[in-house]
Amino acid sequence: MRVNDGWMQMSQGFSVTPFVLQVGGQDVASLQGTCQAIAEDVAGALTAMAGSAGHQGLSAALTRAAGQGNRTFTTIWAAYGHTSQGLAASAQNYLDADQAVINNLGLFLGDRVRVGLQP
Repeated sequence: MRVNDGWMQMSQGFSVTPFVLQVGGQDVASLQGTCQAIAEDVAGALTAMAGSAGHQGLSAALTRAAGQGNRTFTTIWAAYGHTSQGLAASAQNYLDADQAVINNLGLFLGDRVRVGLQP
């Protein structure tokens, strides 16, 4: 791993910053909210259609579809939440690691860091 202009270069050439992880976590959290809104709309529409279908078999099928849709969207919603939390935790880990490196560098170099001298 090497530092290049604030980016952490991983052995496979993958670059990441805590900021990118935080923004990604926020984006995924936004998708989670969108998923919930869609789920509510879809389930509501299917339930309304089931209530006005006027045919027992069709009504039952629409009710089952609404229930299955709810379960599917709940699973997706949970996956978005898990991913968002993981990205936020990874961002914090990077920030904590950066701070630990800075703290350890100060301990290692001692007074030379404080007065701006080259090691």
